[in-house]
Amino acid sequence: MKRKTKLVLGGVSLLLGAIAITGCTQSFCSNVDIARMVYAFDPGITRYEAAETTVPDKVVTLEIDSVTYTYTIKGMKETVASYTDALGFHYSETDRLTYLNNINNSAKSNGLVPITSQHIEYLSKIDAYLFEDMMKQALYDYRVDITRDFTKINSTVDEEKALAETHYALFKRDISYYSYLKYVESDGAVFWGKWNAYHDKVKAEVGLDNTPNSDFRALYVSSMNSYINTFRTCLTTKTDKFGSYGYSTDGIYLQAKTWGYAWNKGFFEGLLVYPIGWLIDQIGFGFRNSGLTIGAASFLAIVFVTLIVRGLMMLTSLKQTGANAKMNELQPEIQKIQNKYPNANSSQVEKQRMAEEMNRLYRKNKINPFSSLLMIIIQFPVFICVWGALSGSALLTSGTFIGMPLSQSIKDILFNGFFWGPAGNYAAVTALFLFLFMSLAQAVSMLLPQWIQKAKAKKVAKLGKNPAQKSQGNKMKWFTYIMLAMIIFMGFTIVSAMGIYWFIGAIISVAQTLITQAIVSKKAKAK
Repeated sequence: MKRKTKLVLGGVSLLLGAIAITGCTQSFCSNVDIARMVYAFDPGITRYEAAETTVPDKVVTLEIDSVTYTYTIKGMKETVASYTDALGFHYSETDRLTYLNNINNSAKSNGLVPITSQHIEYLSKIDAYLFEDMMKQALYDYRVDITRDFTKINSTVDEEKALAETHYALFKRDISYYSYLKYVESDGAVFWGKWNAYHDKVKAEVGLDNTPNSDFRALYVSSMNSYINTFRTCLTTKTDKFGSYGYSTDGIYLQAKTWGYAWNKGFFEGLLVYPIGWLIDQIGFGFRNSGLTIGAASFLAIVFVTLIVRGLMMLTSLKQTGANAKMNELQPEIQKIQNKYPNANSSQVEKQRMAEEMNRLYRKNKINPFSSLLMIIIQFPVFICVWGALSGSALLTSGTFIGMPLSQSIKDILFNGFFWGPAGNYAAVTALFLFLFMSLAQAVSMLLPQWIQKAKAKKVAKLGKNPAQKSQGNKMKWFTYIMLAMIIFMGFTIVSAMGIYWFIGAIISVAQTLITQAIVSKKAKAK
């Protein structure tokens, strides 16, 4: 096999390995997070709102430590969405039922029995059971907030009503906080467990004929899983609303994650991904609290995290950077040695003698020619962890940079026509410029050392052509080009936040190379 072919195959293998490794960082999404995402795609057919006192009261019972409390919720109206067989589900005020309607249409096209008007009672009863469970959990949490000792509770009926009505005003505003109870228990255990329990309970009440069959339910589960499987942006240190999911354009609540939770996810998740995510949150929320917009705060968080991470990496690679600069300064001497052995490619004796002289030169100047490869191996996990933190950060899902969503990949933005128009804030234009600038900066940062070496080598008068020297130079060029192509390809597919990180990091690398080279050159001249 030819050497060029080997290099190409090696580069492709390296690229595939890098792509595989980027998939190794675990998602920080909990079952509760995922359940809220599913609810955002299917919030049910019932809407709750304040109403006149003539509306019948809603009675909710809550048991705490074997004591049963009864709450009367006043002024609440339940509105069931209208249904049309020809169009599927229709909701006049919002697009809350778009995704459920899509599943219904998919069932029709696949020859399955779809939901029809005879299933309205089934769906509304599931909503009613869910609301009762959400109300109970909300009241339970409220009790926990106001007192940690349930044995001290000895409220009158009026006080109980006031408590329930007070918290209902809060609960109604953020009903999505408790929406996860449709699919999991309050501890997040057994996904789809609550949904199946609701189904069994309601089926017993409305009868089999008025209940969606098992085929439709299987289609529902697979469709909902496909909607949410692409989301992994759940890394946050603060429970808050983030992102845009389904009908919920103002975001959904995501649980705050602890460092212990991260360690349970994996070694690198605990060692690096979570600390980097924590740093993003501290800086981002700090700028948001100071009055900046979410987008500006998120962008500055990326900038500062890049500076901090690259600064720490620079400290660990100072010795290697100095060694690279020394290698550039030694190019004239390396060139002289190579010129002495023009037949090193064909003569084993010349090849061995040239290798011995090169090794003596390296030992004399305390240089390990393979140390740069070792640094790449060491720094690569750091890159993967930064990628994991930026692509998994919940904070960045709510921010845009010059109209560009920071949590979406450059590829997805460029290939989506929506982002090329005013409705999408021309985000594709920003993404295109980011990709071009990032690619250019990466090319300069990787090729700059070779350009410097080439400039140094030109200062030496050549005694003749050296095939070995040319072959070695071609290998280095091919390796660099393959690595550059890999980085540009990955830059096209990663989230735009990571593109900003790479662009700033490349600028830092260029500056580091130029400064270090200037220092080493000055020392060499002084000698």
